[in-house]
Amino acid sequence: MSKKQIRLLLFLLGLTILFRAPYLYEQATAFDFDHGRDALAVIHMIKLKQLRFIGPWTSISGLFFGPLYYYLLTPLAWLTNGHPLSQTWTMFLLVIIQVWLAFKYFGFWEAIILATTPGWIILATGSSNAFPMTLVAWLILINLLSVLKTKKTSIKQMFWLGSFLSLGFHFSSALAVFLVLAVPLIFLVNKIKPSIKQILFSLIGFGLVFLPQIMFDLKHNFIEVKAVIDYLKYGEKNILSLNKISYIISQVVHELALASLPEVGNWLLGGIVLGLGLILMLIKKIKFKYWLEFGLLLIIPIIGFSGLHYNPWYSYGLFPVAVLIVAQILKNSPKTIQVIYLFLLLLTPFFGLKRYYSEAKSMIDNSRAFLPIKIRALKYIYDQAQGKPFSSYQYSPEIYDYAYQYLYFWQGFQGKQLPVEFSYKPGEISYVTEKPELLKLFPKAESQAEKTFLILNLPENKYHYPLESWLDQFNIKEVASKKQMSDEVWVWEIKLN
Repeated sequence: MSKKQIRLLLFLLGLTILFRAPYLYEQATAFDFDHGRDALAVIHMIKLKQLRFIGPWTSISGLFFGPLYYYLLTPLAWLTNGHPLSQTWTMFLLVIIQVWLAFKYFGFWEAIILATTPGWIILATGSSNAFPMTLVAWLILINLLSVLKTKKTSIKQMFWLGSFLSLGFHFSSALAVFLVLAVPLIFLVNKIKPSIKQILFSLIGFGLVFLPQIMFDLKHNFIEVKAVIDYLKYGEKNILSLNKISYIISQVVHELALASLPEVGNWLLGGIVLGLGLILMLIKKIKFKYWLEFGLLLIIPIIGFSGLHYNPWYSYGLFPVAVLIVAQILKNSPKTIQVIYLFLLLLTPFFGLKRYYSEAKSMIDNSRAFLPIKIRALKYIYDQAQGKPFSSYQYSPEIYDYAYQYLYFWQGFQGKQLPVEFSYKPGEISYVTEKPELLKLFPKAESQAEKTFLILNLPENKYHYPLESWLDQFNIKEVASKKQMSDEVWVWEIKLN
């Protein structure tokens, strides 16, 4: 890179950090069921020094993601002694890496879109096993486009392409399987014919990255293979229809707009400017590079998603495709359109911050799904306990209180006493497989709890998992105090018979 390019890259990285720092400072991040489950797995790996060969479970019973998400979270979790925000900080660093990759391999427009648009800000201020799929997609695209430029393949390219395609199964199996179908089809339409040796090396790369899942399945009597077969036989049957496809298209387009269009009040202005650029590009008969390939990378997953129970995060790995399409239009647009679009991009994060501080912050600070309210609830309980042994039970619509389980362990690793018992109901421990070994790292409670606290995370629908039936598990003599942390979260101190 030239000095000018280095300065421009540093400017883009600075923008990336600047536009995300307020959210990170305010801890405006979700920390709920999945986050607690994953954090427990990671801290168990760190403290017990045990390897994992499988990752989080998927929505299909018996089927799991690969374990690389856990290993990805491990370095910052270790450096911060398990801080619950370490997951979000990891995602933030991944977005910074992607800005650098986009700038290095594609250019300014790709990088500035990543630095400013809402979708990429969301990816850097939250955490989910699907979030790293955008990085995987960039690696696939960098490799794939290098092949398309020359129409030739090498052993190295095929090895890495196979490896990156396999990497997707560690983060988003629903998308990864369709990318595995799309890439060979792109080779076919471009009449690219790898040699047998090159194909063999791509399979080796795929197999090496997929090895942990293979080892897990061999050890557990092919549980994942059986899960997939059972799902295909007896799972939900989504009949492919125009209505379903149109619904999926609208959902995917919405997500891709988040990742590629400026949002100044709404998407309309940015969409109009981009549309004018595309029209002028067509009038001038400027060739749109790789339109067929980008189309296949979008169409095949969309059709595939139509046969599944769709979740928005399935499309996150398609974000880079949308960025490349928009960037190509901008690169071929007149300077006036480029300047207007750039101005809108730079305005977008400021509109987002204004909306956050004027509207969203209060909701996030008080929502049971986010981290701030949980931290406040635990601080209140420790203050009320006044150093006395206590127990804490958590009611949640999701039933299992993985987030609170982890946060109590984190408090323990900070030097605070663990509750005598902490669970979603008295006497239950089996749902947290890591808990027995983690508890051995702390002194065993020698006395009974002198205080008992209930953390009530109220559902939107009170009939979803009735609070009354949950309270019946406790032989309550008296509710000594009720503390309303927010509309959704209460802390009770109770006395038992």
